[in-house]
Amino acid sequence: MADDEEFRAALERVTRNAERYAERAGLALQPDRAQRDYVLRGLARNLLQYGKAYCPCREVAGDPQKDRVNICPCRTHCAEIEQSGQCECGLFVKRKTEFGTTDGHR
Repeated sequence: MADDEEFRAALERVTRNAERYAERAGLALQPDRAQRDYVLRGLARNLLQYGKAYCPCREVAGDPQKDRVNICPCRTHCAEIEQSGQCECGLFVKRKTEFGTTDGHR
């Protein structure tokens, strides 16, 4: 298993990537800090274990060709956000507008 410094670096990397993606996509990160941190830690563990930030809510089969659809953000996240307001793992959510409603995913 990775040491603390290696894990912290992986966690910082996946957090930065998630923040940048959310901003570009017009989304927000999960406002519940505990849930957000849980998912980000899972992404960091997968990055260290498998070399890719696979969604922690998806099973990793060990076949890079098959598993690539589960690299965060996974291919199904847009449909999930459109349907329920957040992706399956809950990392990405619709952004609240100044009027208290949510923006659609762009």
